[in-house]
Amino acid sequence: MSAVRFRLAALAAVLVHAGSAGAVDAADYARAERVLDSSLAGALRNAYVDAHWLDGRRFWYRRSGADGAEYVLVDAARGTRAPLFDRARLAAALGAADAAAIEVSAVESGDGVLQAEIRRSGGGTMRCRLDRYACAPAAPPAAADALPAPDGRREAFARDGDLWLRERGGAERRLTSDGAPHFAYGKLPDTSLASVPALRSKAALPPVGMLWSPDGRRLLGTRVDERAVAPYPFVEWVPQDGSFRPIAYSLRIPLLGDAAQPVPEAFVIDVTDGTKHVIDAGDGTFADGVLAWSADGRKAYRLLQGERGRRLSLAEIDLADGRLRRVVDETATTAMRPNNLLYSPANARVLTATGEAIWFSERSGWGHLYLYDLASGRLKRALTRGDWLVRDVVHVDARQRTVWFTASGREKGRDPYYRHLYRVSLDGGEPVLLTPEDAEHEVESPLPGILPSPRTGTAFSPDGRYFVDTYSTVAAPPVTLLRDGRDGRVVMKLEDADAAAVRAAGWRPPERVSAKSADGRTDLYAVVYRPPGFRRDRAYPVIDAFYGGPQMLNAPRSYAEAVATFNPVSRASLAELGFVVVTIDARGTRGRSRAFADVGYGNFADPQIDDHIAVIRQLAARYGGFDLDRVGVYGHSFGGYTSARAILSHPEFYKVAVSSAGPHNYQGFYDGLEGLLGEPDYGDGRRVRPTPQSVPANFKAMDNATLAPNLRGRLMLVYGDMDENALPAVTLQLADALIKANKRFDLVYLPNRTHGYFRTDRYYTRLLWDHFVEHLLGERPPQDVDLGRKAGP
Repeated sequence: MSAVRFRLAALAAVLVHAGSAGAVDAADYARAERVLDSSLAGALRNAYVDAHWLDGRRFWYRRSGADGAEYVLVDAARGTRAPLFDRARLAAALGAADAAAIEVSAVESGDGVLQAEIRRSGGGTMRCRLDRYACAPAAPPAAADALPAPDGRREAFARDGDLWLRERGGAERRLTSDGAPHFAYGKLPDTSLASVPALRSKAALPPVGMLWSPDGRRLLGTRVDERAVAPYPFVEWVPQDGSFRPIAYSLRIPLLGDAAQPVPEAFVIDVTDGTKHVIDAGDGTFADGVLAWSADGRKAYRLLQGERGRRLSLAEIDLADGRLRRVVDETATTAMRPNNLLYSPANARVLTATGEAIWFSERSGWGHLYLYDLASGRLKRALTRGDWLVRDVVHVDARQRTVWFTASGREKGRDPYYRHLYRVSLDGGEPVLLTPEDAEHEVESPLPGILPSPRTGTAFSPDGRYFVDTYSTVAAPPVTLLRDGRDGRVVMKLEDADAAAVRAAGWRPPERVSAKSADGRTDLYAVVYRPPGFRRDRAYPVIDAFYGGPQMLNAPRSYAEAVATFNPVSRASLAELGFVVVTIDARGTRGRSRAFADVGYGNFADPQIDDHIAVIRQLAARYGGFDLDRVGVYGHSFGGYTSARAILSHPEFYKVAVSSAGPHNYQGFYDGLEGLLGEPDYGDGRRVRPTPQSVPANFKAMDNATLAPNLRGRLMLVYGDMDENALPAVTLQLADALIKANKRFDLVYLPNRTHGYFRTDRYYTRLLWDHFVEHLLGERPPQDVDLGRKAGP
């Protein structure tokens, strides 16, 4: 080869390796910002229908129209869809200048007349008859600090650590007298992960952890004894009240090795005479809410978790004396959950009319539904079975002897994560598929999950005759249908989601793909976001967008989730900046069999990292264009842990990492993670609590600080000082280990940020992009870029 030809070949290789047409500038960042998850929040219009049923055949919902909010009334029996009201007439009745600004909060149907509650822009609520457009002020809401009884005649509130009762006429009386600091009634526990904002706001709140019985006679609740727990400090170094002296908050947060742990006290109080009964729940804690009340109001049914997350019970509580009976009681060697996904609603239902209970269990190796006799606790039958997963119980009709549920993996030849809706008889038989389209179907459970949701409606009509189904893929926008609950027949189309604003922003659909795990046998699924104009003959740097915690899914399955997802964010934006971005659901995550999830029990991160590397290598070979010499990784929360661990445990593969709010060790973390991480193990068979100075062998193996000497690439650690979820101290403990190992790294401290800053904080987002552009893409980040939103929590 001549010298000229050699130089030309070398120059071509450099240009191909660069993977970008030129320097990254402010215009590139502006383009990336347009497709950022928070930028696109709300851009996908009418992505779902939040149905509010008025009776067995009619419901209303809110949609986004060309001129603002529109309200639609659907008659399922007639197959009709019409405006809920005449906006101009209602605006005139309200005296509103702008008809498009009308916001409906509720609609009721009484005596055949629809009445709507309308929030006024200046405050207050109006109640309007929609037959003659007559409006009057609605009844004032309950006091901000109170929990009203079902009949509205009285309300409970907390004062100075005790419970009080306020009658409708204003008379107050004390219900308890044994409340104490750090053992108070109605107080948000310091382990709630949201105590500092509550202390900051000083706002009056209804008593936490309290429930009224349906007859309004009793209060069922829990308070937590935190008196013996050692204080854990949080410091507001930049006070938000305008002062300059740092403010210290002393929370009672237990660490793994602490001898003193919070002790919950469950109780029931008869408000007629103040009689209190403590409920003996052993070492268990009750889940929020009540599954059912008996017809006579004497008994309540709740879920009870115990034995460090490995025992789950359906508990029957006698409200007259506080006695507890475990109707169903199940244990396992790993985590017991009422749903395969931690953040999803419980799949337990109590049918008081027939004396039965529906129970979710992974005892067969897959999550399925079982029917129990409520009186005896005897198993009557398995309702579902097979190598597939029940996801959510959506509706139960005891009279029709039918349960409707979503499941994934039952339809052969399809993506095993796609949800479909089925019905099955409580008397046995095979499930019937009701949503045949090969896509992700969203038929939401009416029960709340752990995470807040904007959804307030109910998919099913009260009698189970009709349901609302929204389906999509990562490439096809949502379609929402009204279907028949018996056979899935389409009654009518309700909405085609409007993705015009999403496309106009420059967002491009990713691709959902499959590959083998590190064991070479297990099928894994991933989503790939490619740069504009991707070519397989070029070499693009690769970024692994990693969450990977042992409690949820990571790779989007629906269009809405691909556009603006929960965690991690910035995937489409980083692709716009010239990276191939990959998200993978590896072994150790949820949504499949128990064995699939249990691969990560005791050490969830390392098997997942091995799987991520295996999948990225396969995708590089399959699609081309992946530069495996330039692979980065980022994540937040559990993703912050796994991203740091990836660059520390596999420095030969991962060259650049951004780790935000990571729980980098678990001996310095709050207690109670054994249900996810495994019981403390000293390697000699002991299963005892550690001391503050001792670290179990399995927890020591999960400590990222032990890998600090391995760092070779560019690592950026990020933390917020008001983050109660991922304690700031563990990030600083990893930083200390890196300093002692004489390693260069970047540390970003964000004042007054709580755990959710990664979704909305544009300053953090810019630093994330800058880090990858400089150290992985090899370009100088643009200077003085402001991503257009005030930085903050």
